[in-house]
Amino acid sequence: MPKSYNHLHFKSVGSTNDLCRDECKKQFKSILITADKQTAGRGRNQKKWESPSGNISFSYGFFCKKPHNALSLLAGLKTTIAVDKIFSKSVGLKWPNDLIYQSKKVGGILIESENFEDRFLTIVGIGLNLKVKPTEAHWGDLNEELDNEEKKLIFTKELAHQIAQLENFSDKNWTKDWVEKCVHMDKKIKIPANKEEFLFIGIDENGAALLKNTNGDVITYQESSLSILNLY
Repeated sequence: MPKSYNHLHFKSVGSTNDLCRDECKKQFKSILITADKQTAGRGRNQKKWESPSGNISFSYGFFCKKPHNALSLLAGLKTTIAVDKIFSKSVGLKWPNDLIYQSKKVGGILIESENFEDRFLTIVGIGLNLKVKPTEAHWGDLNEELDNEEKKLIFTKELAHQIAQLENFSDKNWTKDWVEKCVHMDKKIKIPANKEEFLFIGIDENGAALLKNTNGDVITYQESSLSILNLY
């Protein structure tokens, strides 16, 4: 069973991931940080993450010998389980870290890990749009009320329960579960800065994308995000 964690909630923070990292180092135990609003939220590759007030800004930090190679994908999978359980909505997955609902991006995952003393300190950051006014065409939300604090707290606890299971994760069948949630299986994709098209045919046990080129050759890819043709 996952160890217990301390939960700290704030009206507004810069970055829940940054605060979570600081608190983990102070307390040397698992920490959950949530906030009504982030003013300096970020996604992968230091992209800015918009975190309007009332949506889910969540960071769970823990210590381990070594984080799972596919932690970002696993966190996405666990998030879909929590959303389905509490909000009764089926969220899909885009490789490697996007949450998709009704063909729109409604959330994302940011994993950050560093050596601390003799362990790895790992932070799982999750942003989820309950209701937003999208500033980009591919953004969406779950169409949930922002002022239902009780339901948001129930969801936060369920999400923490799911993510805590990743502290020492050993399930070998997770790739099948992830593929079932993937919104672009056997779809055409492009790699950034590469004009060649591939078919997305799955993932390996480390979370790398399995791509088939026009010659039928299969490559593994895990360098960056993928562009899914006609997704949004």
